[in-house]
Amino acid sequence: MMFTDSTTLSSLLSPEDAAVVNKGLDARGIPPASVSKMKPWLLSAMVALPVCEVARQAGGAPVLDVKLAEDAKANGKPVEGLETAAGQLRAMASLPIAFHIKGLVETLKLGDKINDINETMIVLYQRGDTGTFWPLLRSMSPGEEDDAAGYAAFEQAMITDRNKVMVDHAQPILAKGNAFMAVGALHLPGPEGLVEDFRKAGYTVTAVD
Repeated sequence: MMFTDSTTLSSLLSPEDAAVVNKGLDARGIPPASVSKMKPWLLSAMVALPVCEVARQAGGAPVLDVKLAEDAKANGKPVEGLETAAGQLRAMASLPIAFHIKGLVETLKLGDKINDINETMIVLYQRGDTGTFWPLLRSMSPGEEDDAAGYAAFEQAMITDRNKVMVDHAQPILAKGNAFMAVGALHLPGPEGLVEDFRKAGYTVTAVD
């Protein structure tokens, strides 16, 4: 998650991009010097959160997956992970640094529009239109046509490959019956999404309102 050599975030940015990043971080109350050794993908995840969610977490409220796990444990239910945190971080770190830098700069260029994107994703989720998440995110990237290979690599490493890991880990748990599984919505749709992966494995998968 952090640069351990002489690399800093600013050393990877052009003067124009550095100005965008510094302005965006200042607007969010993040001193650029305080994150100079942070990998750009981690910083992107931080700045993509809406202000209300940052405040909620700062107040001690757990993120959703932690909340689900805590509630399950409190009710005496066993909790198992479908992947490890280390595997998740390795997947993100495996992508080219230039792709992460581009993503950070473009996220900060969005400014307050990031709140509109988050609200749109909530509405789409509530409607059951999770298959439109990825097109939405792609459409918000100004130069996405120029980096098709980068986005394909992201989708492969962060979604498709992890789907396979989740299915492999889930099958022996599901075989015991009475299991509840929670995953990020991007992992559900598409020909290589979890819904189709489980169908290929012989399960019947149906939507429940």
